[in-house]
Amino acid sequence: LHMDIGGGTSNLALIRDGEIVATGCLNVGGRLLKFGELGEILYISPVLQRLCPFSLGDRPSKEQVAVLAQSLVSALEMAAGLREETALLGQLTTPGTTMKIPREPVVLSFSGGVADCIEVSRPWLEFGDMGPVLGRKIRESRLCQGQYRLGQETIRATVIGAGCHSTQLSGSTVFLQNVQLPLQNLPV
Repeated sequence: LHMDIGGGTSNLALIRDGEIVATGCLNVGGRLLKFGELGEILYISPVLQRLCPFSLGDRPSKEQVAVLAQSLVSALEMAAGLREETALLGQLTTPGTTMKIPREPVVLSFSGGVADCIEVSRPWLEFGDMGPVLGRKIRESRLCQGQYRLGQETIRATVIGAGCHSTQLSGSTVFLQNVQLPLQNLPV
């Protein structure tokens, strides 16, 4: 099972014998909370409305952010078949996405910006978001207790695999200003 964990979403691809057999997308990412230089909250994604005890301007501790990150990681564990499903999985599943929870043991692989924070401890406010805390919680979770792999180019692989089959864009992931769409013939 490949998990591409970015800023606003986590794209999932279940791969069996080299074939993608299922895809999905969860509203789990590092930029669902954004912080200012002093640790004050500048942005809270609407996705977190019922999960987040914070308000704009609050200055939560790393430990308080870790509690929220643990909820997001629990949803990833559910999507990987490593935890019993609860309503949280449905709450964080991107509308229009159908999930196929693997029932057999899987090898997990990770890419995306948050994947860079799984094995390397970084200062929790280094990127002005919750990515480093989310990455640490993933490392401590059931997701990394069995076999797992990090892509060599974790952030460069963003949505190349899962995104080819199921892509969701969120306001936390993409922002365009003064750009005429569609953009065509861009080298990737």
